[in-house]
Amino acid sequence: MIIGSKKPFYTIIILGLLLLLNACKASQINNDKDESELSANKQLIEKDNEIPIIKNMYMLDLKRWGIHNDGTHPKETTKGINDALQWASEKEYTTFYIPEGTYLITKGKSVTDHDARINLVSNMTFLLDKKAIIQKEKNGFEIYSTLYLDSNAKNIKITGGTLRGDREAHDYSQKGRDTDGTHEWGNGITIAGASNVIIENIKIENFTGDGIEIGGSTIYGDYITEQDLELGGLNDKGEEITAKGKIRSNNYDVTNFKESIYSNPHYRNLMMWIPEGVEGTYDLFYFRKDGRFIKGEKDQRFNSTWGYSRIPKDADYFRVVFNANSIENVKVNRMTVAVTEDLTIQNCDIGYNRRQGITVGASDNIKILNNKIHHTEGTAPESGIDIEPGFYPAINTLIKGNQFLNNSIQMVFSYGGNATVEDNYFGPNVDDGMGFSINPAYYGATVRNNKFENTNFVTWGNTKFIKNSLVSSSASFEGGSGVIVDGINGVDSNLGFTQTENNGIKVSNIILKSSQNPTDTGGLAVYGEPIQLESITLKGNNEISGDGNSKNVYKGFTFINTPEMNLIPGEFTECSTNEGTFELGFPGKINFTKCKFKNTILYTYNSKTDVTIKNSSFENDKGFNGPSVLAMEAKNVNVLDNTFNVKTVEKDESPIIQIGRDASEQGKTKVYGATIKGNKLISNIKRIGIDSINGGMGAPAYLVENNKLYNTSLNLVSKDINLNNKIYKKLIKN
Repeated sequence: MIIGSKKPFYTIIILGLLLLLNACKASQINNDKDESELSANKQLIEKDNEIPIIKNMYMLDLKRWGIHNDGTHPKETTKGINDALQWASEKEYTTFYIPEGTYLITKGKSVTDHDARINLVSNMTFLLDKKAIIQKEKNGFEIYSTLYLDSNAKNIKITGGTLRGDREAHDYSQKGRDTDGTHEWGNGITIAGASNVIIENIKIENFTGDGIEIGGSTIYGDYITEQDLELGGLNDKGEEITAKGKIRSNNYDVTNFKESIYSNPHYRNLMMWIPEGVEGTYDLFYFRKDGRFIKGEKDQRFNSTWGYSRIPKDADYFRVVFNANSIENVKVNRMTVAVTEDLTIQNCDIGYNRRQGITVGASDNIKILNNKIHHTEGTAPESGIDIEPGFYPAINTLIKGNQFLNNSIQMVFSYGGNATVEDNYFGPNVDDGMGFSINPAYYGATVRNNKFENTNFVTWGNTKFIKNSLVSSSASFEGGSGVIVDGINGVDSNLGFTQTENNGIKVSNIILKSSQNPTDTGGLAVYGEPIQLESITLKGNNEISGDGNSKNVYKGFTFINTPEMNLIPGEFTECSTNEGTFELGFPGKINFTKCKFKNTILYTYNSKTDVTIKNSSFENDKGFNGPSVLAMEAKNVNVLDNTFNVKTVEKDESPIIQIGRDASEQGKTKVYGATIKGNKLISNIKRIGIDSINGGMGAPAYLVENNKLYNTSLNLVSKDINLNNKIYKKLIKN
């Protein structure tokens, strides 16, 4: 060929055909490779017909990736799974299937070793065969993860098989420079701000820390300092105003949203952390690029769920107003975070983990459904579920249909807000642990339709406790505000109410009863500031106790076959009793209005008790001997406008209303005032209706006025005031 000459046209065609042929051969090689994988998948399906046939599913080829499923070769196995996941993602598989066997995940070189865990990829179902076990290698690190989802991970499902930690074989002797040696952070699954995740049908057990830890990541941070601030505030329209004790930001370069991260909706948020030189809360104001005001958010809290602000789509920058008299030495960390969003954990078995079953940290819209969470103990807090976000928000959590069994603590709500806990079963605690507690910093918990058995519940505020049942359990409401208790059905159980704020706790619709052979007295105890309890039924071995308060209102109380008890001060209205003996032995006022007493004795036994019984009825329907009202010791007793219709099958020599204890007429009086007025007394046998003979020496003149006595009589001392009382010898017809 002559150099520089042109190739003939047919030569160009031949070269093109050769290139095409080579491309076809390469394609055939790839096709053969894919066919080989399909053939392997087909063999697996034929071997075990329970393996799902799912479109676009990659069945892990152990040999190709150097993976061992016999619990050996942790480094090779961990690297192989991670490499295969990345490859499957690049090939756009949407399901990654791991066949049966035990896969040992390497302990790695450090607590931050990225290669010592399975790093899940987005848009993928991580499907374990039901006989597949992901086992963490024995190690001595205080922190580790077995499966890990970072803040960029999204659209992931984890399902099937078992995740198992090294709890029993772990070396707990090591202690890091910045840790305290508790080894409480070895997790089955760590989620560091991922989104749209489902975890289902998986067993997670024996981890040194949590079965699942739901957390977040800091994405961007910058400081607002005195050079970025000036004196003054902003009004509700975002306009600058003079305001004493306020300082505002004025530096656009610090408060804009130019960072590329803000193009991702997952990171489009704003928080203020670690304030210096300011106090209280702060106000945020959002603006468009041209300065037009969008909206304000008042009373944001530092380092808090209630300082988590979502940036409006059209906002270009913000301004912030702090509480301070000067800009000097002010320093506030402005943060953007990734919280775990839209996560569902369902139908899992999470047990025998040391720290928590599930930690709910940085989160929004978490659903925990139909799981069994059990045997959590070893290092504090030892809770089935703990909502404890720290600086992050933890909001909008649904916990429904789960079983909590034998956890040291069933559940803890430390910080965060807006959680619903419904249709769950809370079984026995380990060693009489705390049970379920809601701390005062948690806002907006609704606890509804749950069953508590051999466990306990306590809240310090901000809780709705609705239609729950208790068996051999307790529920304590220790003050605070926003507490609504409506609908408790309890057996052999105890309730406690401590009112600390006006109308902080509201209580209604409670039934407490006893089993056939109760060993202890149950009931409810009341303490603190005035409280109203409405529609309460106590049956069997249950009572009301506590300190009470003369301003308390007990409306619609029903006592059925209850033991003898000392009723606490307060106003009982529309109450009823059946088979009861009630001591009125506390100092203070106790009133009964529009009550129905059946086969009941009320007796006073404290010289500082002030009792009023009015517009009520007393009825005996069988041989119920003894007085209906007996004042042995009292500051004052008022029996006003009541009806006594008492019957007995044998002669009863006791009065219906008696002032003073028996044979005390020569002793010093202990009843310092009594008014018996406007009552109707009816008996089926002749007996004394009103008696003051035993009032004692030094007794005042008791007032007995306008009473109607049927088949009953008066037995008064001469100094008593006896006015307009009518005695009828014949029994009237009812």
